[in-house]
Amino acid sequence: MQVPIVEYPQIVRQNLPQFQRVFANKNQVKHFCEYVTGLIAGDKATIKAINDLFLNKNDQSALNKFLTRASWDELDLNYRRIQYELSRLNRRPISAKAGRLIIDDTLAHHTKCSIEGLAYLRDHTIGRNVWAHNVITSYYVNRSDQFPVDFRLYLQFNRKYEDAQLQKHAANLPSKGDLGAYRQYLIALLSYHFRQQAYRPKAELAAELVQQAVQWNLPFSVVLFDSWFLRWTLISALEQLRLDWVGGCPKNRNVLVQGRWCQLQEYIRSIPAKAYRPYQIGDHLFWAFTKVMPMKSLKRQKVRIVATYEDQIQLSKTPNFYAANRKDWEPKRILTTYLDRWPTETFNEDAKGNLGFEAYQLQNLHGIQRHWYLSFVAYSLLGDQGHPGRSRWAVRGQFQSTGQRCQAVVDELLGYLVRWIARHLQQGETPDHIIHTLLA
Repeated sequence: MQVPIVEYPQIVRQNLPQFQRVFANKNQVKHFCEYVTGLIAGDKATIKAINDLFLNKNDQSALNKFLTRASWDELDLNYRRIQYELSRLNRRPISAKAGRLIIDDTLAHHTKCSIEGLAYLRDHTIGRNVWAHNVITSYYVNRSDQFPVDFRLYLQFNRKYEDAQLQKHAANLPSKGDLGAYRQYLIALLSYHFRQQAYRPKAELAAELVQQAVQWNLPFSVVLFDSWFLRWTLISALEQLRLDWVGGCPKNRNVLVQGRWCQLQEYIRSIPAKAYRPYQIGDHLFWAFTKVMPMKSLKRQKVRIVATYEDQIQLSKTPNFYAANRKDWEPKRILTTYLDRWPTETFNEDAKGNLGFEAYQLQNLHGIQRHWYLSFVAYSLLGDQGHPGRSRWAVRGQFQSTGQRCQAVVDELLGYLVRWIARHLQQGETPDHIIHTLLA
């Protein structure tokens, strides 16, 4: 949106009481409303672009300070957002058996620069490494109702690479004293120690997100995740919480077959085509073979493995593998449950494409994390406009996508501007004066 914003949208004004107690003063409340409105209605999610949207705007440094240095609790903000989502969710009867918590990770892409926490990571969707933040997310789905819950930032620490870099710095130390060289080595040593202490495996972060969702009383019984998260750290946490789970399974996992350990991709080659059974799921036909087997990486725990081909069996290729703790579930139930992961993929696209999730230019990691939480708030507030592939109880609109809901807000803001202009004309102001005011 390029025209000036003269009033906040209705979804921001009406829901402000849910969030305003997080902020210490009216200026912070103002910046909160501006930023969330800018994420929804703006063309860019940078501080300058959002600040420039508003009539009688302040210097952009005020909005920058709000994100990077002002004293307010973004974790409290997110907790209040979850309570807001739960209040809407519980307007009608909800079954915990239908609830799913989806664990996923997404890359917030950037070019190489001095942004804090940025890493050179593999993007499997394009088959090469990119500079990005790797964000582990939890996402809640209960039939047609869905919303993001929380996130953790994965801070990479490649021990082999880091050790080599540290040894390189040590090797460059001169035989005689050189204060500058020793200072550089000390900085490298402290940086190594900091990154080592900050590092936490993805599965550990995922387990923390699940534990948090349970503490917040989200009604769910199944946790879903892709193959990256099939680790004992997460599975043991799910067992302690007595939650069911379905996950993707890497083809190199070792399973026990006739008294010896072998990789799934090796074992499946011994299975004939006649052992696969057809299962129609929507418009797709899946051919599945299933077996309950102990898995070495899961402390020999028995899980149900499902190997699938889509549309037709091709024994020359390795099938897709899935695993579940429910040994009594049939393959079709495991596959349809796993397909409930899809909403988190559309959320990632919506958050990046429409709400500026990865469009920030902040250098400060604290400010970046606040930006992510505010984009979650924007997404939740848009729920009042209708569903992005989801339904709401007694919502006011029926927009089919996040982009449509954002456009509805832009249309609303344009209406406020037209009425603002009409009011000032009625008060006797000249068109030139109004134009000068709007473009100031």
